[in-house]
Amino acid sequence: MSHLFESLFHGIVLQAVIGTAGVFGAMVIAYTQRWIRATPKFARWVIGALIGVVVLMVVNLLASLIGGGAGLGLRAGGPLAIGFSLLCIGIAALTFILDFDSVEKAVAGGAPERYAWYASFGIVLGLIWLYFEILRLLSYFRN
Repeated sequence: MSHLFESLFHGIVLQAVIGTAGVFGAMVIAYTQRWIRATPKFARWVIGALIGVVVLMVVNLLASLIGGGAGLGLRAGGPLAIGFSLLCIGIAALTFILDFDSVEKAVAGGAPERYAWYASFGIVLGLIWLYFEILRLLSYFRN
């Protein structure tokens, strides 16, 4: 995917990587400084928002397959698509807070080493989602 985007928009991959690293770094700082805390209410809100976004993505995909075209317009490149990408970037960033909290609690609780794979998988998955959302957002501005 990165190669495809880079062939269409020269320099976009580097911008997306820098953006992803910046957002991730900001979330690390926000978590370590305790500016954002992973309270149960926060976790419910983030998980609910994540489920809502995934449902919207699936509905948009189905609408585009059935109706042929842009579906609901969530990925069409217009103002709605830009807003949806910004929403996704925000939610992806907030999931890191939950991941960091999970790692911190696992270390404090003496979790077995194999748990590290689960925790790192969650963080990597979040990084990939964040990267693709930033890449998609940047492509909207290039069009």
